Amino acid sequence: MNINHIQIGATNIVKAYLGNTIIYQKVMGLVSLFSASQQGFWYEPADITTLYQDAAGTVATTLAGDPIALVKDKSGNNNHAVQTVSTKRSVYNVNPSRITLDKVDDEFVVTVPTGGWIGTMVVGTAIGTASYEVNLPAGSFLLGQKDAKFDRNIVGVVLRNSSLTEVEKTSTKDYFIGKGAVDSYGAATDFVEFWRNCTEITDFPLINTVNGINFSLTWLSCNKLTSFPLINTSGGTNFYGAWSGCSRLTSFPLINTISGTSFSYAWQDCNGLTSFPLINTSAGTNLSGAWYRCFGLTSFPQIDTSSGTNFYQAWSGCSRLTSFPSNMFDNVKGGDFTYAFTSTALTQVSIDNILTSLVTSGIAAGTRRFDQSGGSAPSITGTTAIDTLRSRGWTVTVTGGY
Repeated sequence: MNINHIQIGATNIVKAYLGNTIIYQKVMGLVSLFSASQQGFWYEPADITTLYQDAAGTVATTLAGDPIALVKDKSGNNNHAVQTVSTKRSVYNVNPSRITLDKVDDEFVVTVPTGGWIGTMVVGTAIGTASYEVNLPAGSFLLGQKDAKFDRNIVGVVLRNSSLTEVEKTSTKDYFIGKGAVDSYGAATDFVEFWRNCTEITDFPLINTVNGINFSLTWLSCNKLTSFPLINTSGGTNFYGAWSGCSRLTSFPLINTISGTSFSYAWQDCNGLTSFPLINTSAGTNLSGAWYRCFGLTSFPQIDTSSGTNFYQAWSGCSRLTSFPSNMFDNVKGGDFTYAFTSTALTQVSIDNILTSLVTSGIAAGTRRFDQSGGSAPSITGTTAIDTLRSRGWTVTVTGGY
């Protein structure tokens, strides 16, 4: 292919043309992202002249291990990141140049002006780089602590108060990679709390999670998400609280959960969901509170519960749940159904289905408790099942008081 000409623009964008068609474009710096006076910020620890040990900006950060109290904004907007409390300051490290957070209480405060910001944020870290659509209200925005949106080692962060184009996202990502950030999250195994309390994220990217094992509390309280991408979770074992509090999710993908053992409170308070996919829970042992207070659900799929031992509060608070499949618990391994179906709206057929399935399971040892409230009382089919369960040492509480 013959390239007709290459243009280096005044805003640090290199473009290669074939005729009048742009076939390659790359941001050589990030100033161009703010060339139309857009609001936002750009933090880059590789530019050590922007780092200071004090919030006033009088003592420069110069050596690895130095604290960072101030990161100056390179976007031209003077939206600097500040930390006035000495115990909450991160440190500077090298190879690559980066800000290192303790993931306990280290954080920076960024003041978002009146009107807030709606746009794109790109975060480059030592284990992955990704772009997010965000909505930040006016006031203090905290970068760091447990809601870090990234690994503890930050190579660069940019946010613009307008959505970046795909070319701009890719070019910004490449820019941070050139500064030492890692392209993909593909090598990461532990995603514990990575995006916890990221209430500003409105759209989550399709990142590479092929080696992810621990997704505990990963997206806890990301309550502006309305959908979720089909990420690779095939190796994930721990999904404790993974999407708990994602209250605006209206749909959820059929992710691969074949290795999942703990789904405890995984979708707690995802009350925007009106249906749930038939995910693979064949290895799941702990499903306690998995769908607790998902009050948008009216029915539920026949998931595989054959390894399940703990169903404490699993569907409690699903106040619109009326329909539940038969034979769901025929092969469970444990009998802890404490509060499992309290505050539900189960039909008589559904509660009968559940009780007769528990009889089929044959569980006669260990914890044996079942609780239902709300909805219909069981028919004679269900009460007969209750008699059998009680003869096996079960404590059973149902609507109607039988």
